Amino acid sequence: MKNQIVKIFKIIIPIAIGVYLTWYFISNSTTSEREYYVKVFKEANYGWIFIALVLAFLSHLSRAYRWKFLLHPLGFKPKLSIMYHSVMIGYILNLTIPRSGELARAAYFSKHEKTSADRIFGTIIVERVVDLLMFGLVFAIAIYLQVDEDQFNATISNKEESHSLPNWILPLIAVCVIAGTLLVLFVEKLRNKVLKFIKGVLEGCLTILKLKQKVAYIAHTLFIWAAYVAMFWVTALAIPEMDMISINALFACFVAGAIAIGITPGGIGLYPLMVSAVLVNMYEFQGEIAKSFSMLMWSSQTLFIVVLGILSLFLIRDKKQI
Repeated sequence: MKNQIVKIFKIIIPIAIGVYLTWYFISNSTTSEREYYVKVFKEANYGWIFIALVLAFLSHLSRAYRWKFLLHPLGFKPKLSIMYHSVMIGYILNLTIPRSGELARAAYFSKHEKTSADRIFGTIIVERVVDLLMFGLVFAIAIYLQVDEDQFNATISNKEESHSLPNWILPLIAVCVIAGTLLVLFVEKLRNKVLKFIKGVLEGCLTILKLKQKVAYIAHTLFIWAAYVAMFWVTALAIPEMDMISINALFACFVAGAIAIGITPGGIGLYPLMVSAVLVNMYEFQGEIAKSFSMLMWSSQTLFIVVLGILSLFLIRDKKQI
């Protein structure tokens, strides 16, 4: 009964967040913009949206498959289905608290494989480092393609500053870090657990040096990020006014969206604002078109993740059923 309640709670949170975003974005739009949203959502070519979702699914599947290359040096050879469900559960929980999905992914996988989560978490850290390098590459390409680099940087920076953290957040984090450090230093049992966790994480991180399928790992990485960018282009094809979007605008929108997702859970509220700001301020798209495209892009991909994540929450199981 307790497990079922936890599962239901995990399902309700992402759905509630999605409802909140819809209310937030629409309530801050003008009447004409709202009418245009309805028009675009009604008249969009959902064949292109379907193709974008297929690309999204393939990128998620490729990420799960790529993960096995890091797990092999640790002695794990799990089924692809278990890795995929763990990845999707991580995605859906990232819609609640940023980066909480990485911990959940390690926890679900380790529970299924009956092992400690620390080493598994180490492999996920490696993934995130690789993703950060790939984002840096995409960002560099976006900067190179921009006609006005200063305007691009200003557009991104202004949106980041307008959604900065409250003043009390950093002092609170500092207090928590200091308190945690003191507890680790003076409580032996806790200190031993922390040292064991760090050792396990480091072991997981070092798997990148033991990769036997380096070419395959790089190929999957390139495919994942190419699919991410392609999803933008394919979704733009669903709206007649957006089907001639330039490669410059495509990369700029992708970078803006990725930054929004990094700042807020799943880009809630911020994603449509940043993507539309780039289209309006730099590429002179009409506000209604830019906002409708960004909302269509965000809502279709987020709803898809929620659906797949919910399915994974119920499908991942061991003999006792997680």
